[in-house]
Amino acid sequence: MLRLTTIFLLCIFGFHFSTAQELKPDFRLPSIGKWLEKRDGAPANWLGKKFQHKELREPINVVIIDPFAKSKEEAINKLMAECKKHGYKDKIGHSSGYCAELDSTRLSQLPGEHKRALANKGFIRTNNHGRILGPEFFDGKYIFVGAFSREAFQLFTKAHHAYRSFLIARNDFCQKLSKGETYKIVGQYNLGNNINTNDVTTGDHDGRAILLFANR
Repeated sequence: MLRLTTIFLLCIFGFHFSTAQELKPDFRLPSIGKWLEKRDGAPANWLGKKFQHKELREPINVVIIDPFAKSKEEAINKLMAECKKHGYKDKIGHSSGYCAELDSTRLSQLPGEHKRALANKGFIRTNNHGRILGPEFFDGKYIFVGAFSREAFQLFTKAHHAYRSFLIARNDFCQKLSKGETYKIVGQYNLGNNINTNDVTTGDHDGRAILLFANR
């Protein structure tokens, strides 16, 4: 189990998280898988497209916790409504069918439709997009994880989308939701899922997931 006493409540990348709130010291998270996963369980790798001549592995970089929803459906509907309200809509033109691991449970992607993801712009423009996975019910709370990234459209390439940043998309998504009344940023959790070897990279990812906590 992962305890939230290990989160970092601090300023990151020039953003001040003034909405951070105290959490109970015994609040726990389940074990969280490090990667967005393909259907076969292998880490997602940007459809095989290389970045700086390396495999680009896609990290989990968002965790969303809802202690108020009375059912899985309520938790999903609340979160999807807030995403849409703050500019991250269910849009076509993205790869789909991904999974993630949470407390030894394999979670499915939201949205679940073919070739769709949550995005702040259409796929032919530079956009921030992501997949939310879950939720899993743990310790009286519904927990989602997410993988967000920024991409640019490239017509004459195999994947058609070039990687730009994990940090920009993660920070933008979380700050947008935190401006509403339902979810607030409470800190970061160090998943240790940043890699930069001769063969594999996670680009500009810092190894941390931002934590969003529902307050109603």
